[in-house]
Amino acid sequence: MWTTTRPTAQALDRTDPLADLRIRYDLPPGLIHLDGSSGGPLPRTTPARLRRFVEHHREPYTGHNCGESDWRGEARLAAAALAPLIGAAAGEITVVETASISLFKALLAAARLRPGRPIIAVGRDSFPADCLLARSAADFIGGRLHLVGSSDELAELPADQVAVVAVSHTDARTGGVRDAAAITAEIHRVGALALWELSGSAGALEVDLHGWDVDFAIGSGDRYLGGGSGAPAYCFVADRHRDEAPKAFCTAAGALHSLGDGFAGSLSVAELRSGLSIVDGVAPAALAAKTARLVEFFLMGLDRFCADAQIEVVPVREGLCRGAQISLRHDRAQRIAEALYDRDVLVDYAEGDLLRLSFAPSWLRYVDVWEATEQLHAALHEVG
Repeated sequence: MWTTTRPTAQALDRTDPLADLRIRYDLPPGLIHLDGSSGGPLPRTTPARLRRFVEHHREPYTGHNCGESDWRGEARLAAAALAPLIGAAAGEITVVETASISLFKALLAAARLRPGRPIIAVGRDSFPADCLLARSAADFIGGRLHLVGSSDELAELPADQVAVVAVSHTDARTGGVRDAAAITAEIHRVGALALWELSGSAGALEVDLHGWDVDFAIGSGDRYLGGGSGAPAYCFVADRHRDEAPKAFCTAAGALHSLGDGFAGSLSVAELRSGLSIVDGVAPAALAAKTARLVEFFLMGLDRFCADAQIEVVPVREGLCRGAQISLRHDRAQRIAEALYDRDVLVDYAEGDLLRLSFAPSWLRYVDVWEATEQLHAALHEVG
């Protein structure tokens, strides 16, 4: 068991096999980036990559866009870079504009692959906007939407009527991680298709879409993938469904056309490629192992520094394991977030009494985690 001291953190950083990844981000000195909602720090290669993209893909003097094939090529390269991180083949992934719109289209495609099944089921902890889109998808097919909170609730649905079940790999509130392989097997047992949302896990946890036997998946390119706050999303369609999926889906949601016709989309894909290049060749297991160690080190530091403070680690829900996010509850959460910001520690103020801290293995050091606990202790005493 570690002792939570600065020398221990420094020793862990010296032996960290992923330590060299950090220098490839443009991180201001002293800034500790634990805010998972802001897209992460800027990769150092991003400005040059964007400049080269603009110079190469615009005709001199005229400002005329050289063509759709330019951003198609960027998107294909981004998909190829992403594939190893989520256990997929490059040809099964397409870069799209937003995860929410991809969810809507994927739900429609899955429902059409299971005709005669009127129920679309979506995780109860999905974002409100995603629930609204899922309801729209259910209305579109003349079906109905069911919100499910556990495998037990899924088992209670009429098995022969469920077309697709969409679930987030991580619980947005607590950061807990679901057993995707087991849940997918349960979904398939009732004849439905499985759709997983990966925004809170890809790049920080082990994701294996082929190993889990997933049908569809979506995710955003920000958070742990380095795509920036305006990052595009991605959509996965298992190869076994590519031929039978409705043509409308393949051209609207699965094809690169859904990225959009504007040049801004091209730039966002180029930025995503820059972020993905940092973890090129890094095994998802190595990223997940460091994430787990960072989280453990933080929790130990929290016990050391903040045992006397009225702050609670929100427990993960039953049946889930801890992932890359820790949620803290305090009745002055917003003031704590502001006090941490003043100390160059960025966290995510989620709602009335909740703070979310995300532990990205590619740019966080153990010393950062140590210092974050010190600064949290100071902030807690400041707000009283």
